[in-house]
Amino acid sequence: MALRAPLVLALLVAVTLAGGARGQEGGGPQAPLAPAVVAVIDYQRLLRESAAARSIRAQVETQRQAYEAEVEAERERLAEADRRLNDARDELSAEAYRERRRAFEQDVAAVQRLVQQRRRQLDEASSTAFQRIRDTVVQIIDALSDRYRFNLVLPRAEVLVFAPEIDLTAEVMAELDERLPRVDIPAFED
Repeated sequence: MALRAPLVLALLVAVTLAGGARGQEGGGPQAPLAPAVVAVIDYQRLLRESAAARSIRAQVETQRQAYEAEVEAERERLAEADRRLNDARDELSAEAYRERRRAFEQDVAAVQRLVQQRRRQLDEASSTAFQRIRDTVVQIIDALSDRYRFNLVLPRAEVLVFAPEIDLTAEVMAELDERLPRVDIPAFED
């Protein structure tokens, strides 16, 4: 076991050296990389506080409540159908009861599929709407990079310490709210 650590270290050094040599093959000296000019964006704050994000969440909540009301009505209908079926059990032949029970269970499965479909529709609608925010944020950052000449943007959540001057969140938020004050979630057909 003690021999494995030096062997693994030696392999890592060899692979690293081989990778460095391979990177220099094929055509002369390479130009040095440009120095990194960094900006920081609190992307999570944009998704929490922007007008577009708030509009998406409000619409999703409204739609979720409508779907829940629809599903609750279906559950009540199924409960009533189950009660009626159980009440009629003694009056039905075994075969007739099995047929009605099978039809009822198919109805229950259809309602379960409806519930899954509604959840999927809400998830897709939310995802599509938030993608519009992401796309707009990228466009804004691209425009700001021309002005400020940064070539690297890091998410605020991943940076431990930074100078407040490189945080462009407020500027991006203002531009985002101006360009995209609302995002309508797509309507879904049954």
